[in-house]
Amino acid sequence: MALYTYHATDMSGKPVRGSMEARDEGALVARLQEMGYFPISVGRVEDRGVGLAGGAGSYLRGLLFGRIPDRDLINFTEQLYGLVEAGLPIDRALAVLADIEENQALEGIIRKLHGGLRDGGSLADSMAKHPGTFSDTYVSLVRAGEASGTLEAVLMRLRSYLEERRRIREEIVSALIYPAILVAVGGGAVALMLLFVVPRFALIFADMGGALPLPTRALLWLSRWLRGYWWVVPAFAATAGLVLAYGLRTDSGRLWLDRLRLRVPVTGMLYSKVVAARFFRTLGILLQSGLPLIEALRIARDTMGNRAMAGEVDSVIEGVRRGRGLASPLKESGRFPPLSAHMLSVGEEAGNLDEMLVRLAGIYERDVGTAVKRLLALMEPAIILAMAVLVGFIVVSLLLAVFSLNDIPM
Repeated sequence: MALYTYHATDMSGKPVRGSMEARDEGALVARLQEMGYFPISVGRVEDRGVGLAGGAGSYLRGLLFGRIPDRDLINFTEQLYGLVEAGLPIDRALAVLADIEENQALEGIIRKLHGGLRDGGSLADSMAKHPGTFSDTYVSLVRAGEASGTLEAVLMRLRSYLEERRRIREEIVSALIYPAILVAVGGGAVALMLLFVVPRFALIFADMGGALPLPTRALLWLSRWLRGYWWVVPAFAATAGLVLAYGLRTDSGRLWLDRLRLRVPVTGMLYSKVVAARFFRTLGILLQSGLPLIEALRIARDTMGNRAMAGEVDSVIEGVRRGRGLASPLKESGRFPPLSAHMLSVGEEAGNLDEMLVRLAGIYERDVGTAVKRLLALMEPAIILAMAVLVGFIVVSLLLAVFSLNDIPM
């Protein structure tokens, strides 16, 4: 037996919170239903520390960056699904969620959604008024669910989609933490040596002039330049950042950057698979929710995040409109991995295109995950080796100068 906390509502829709011992989450849910409650969320008490820490971090990120954190949006989607599945009308479900939501920013948005429903609007229309929280994909799926009467299934797919996207993003970020620390620590050590250690040796070698070895002279010049013009480095970085930011405000600048991302050796291929996986998963979920193929293609195109690949989808849409199917125009675009056309062709012949799209997205996501792990495994020793070479160059340059002292005529 373990201790669980729960959020639920009673028959009148009033929020109820508490704790209870149960064998597992399923047993707790069954017990709550026997008591006449509608469970919203449950969690083990041992896990609350992690959850609270994550919730606090999410709340702080929401305050700092002005957006609803992914974790909170996932919880909202899961809880809304649970209430709708339990039989509560959507307006009452939103009222309950607004009462129990701890993130004040999200609570305000939920109350606005509830107000939009009471004014006669649809849930999708209300969500569309908050594009910073609900993406086009999210809104389109909800609209399709409302139109087809399958909102419960749509919310379940949305929750899985958001959770998978968050998991992949967190895995990549976590994998990059150690290399970033290596670069920061190693770069800081080299900078300290050039700014404070090498100048002390420069005083000793001041009268040696041309007798200094070439590596030592180069090292001393670099140290003097860095001490006198250190401000050039941050100034150059800031200028480059401003120029890049200004260029990315234009369509041509963003298109240039998206094309560059696809052409970078090694990582360009991985990036194209990431974009393709996002496109295929979104398209598959949209088709499973009942949207027509052309409309689903347009929505999935706008969520790709790469204008170069998204531009190729326009030709795919035109091919579908002419009755050529999806696989053939996709293959002719040349932007998507070759495997996709073959698998989608099989999906079209078997009549399960939506399932094949989701399966294909999973294949690419696993390939990218494996490739990123291998790349990072190679990157870590490469960074250590590069830092060792830099430090070794500094040490050897100083030692060469010390050894050359014997060659100076007294």
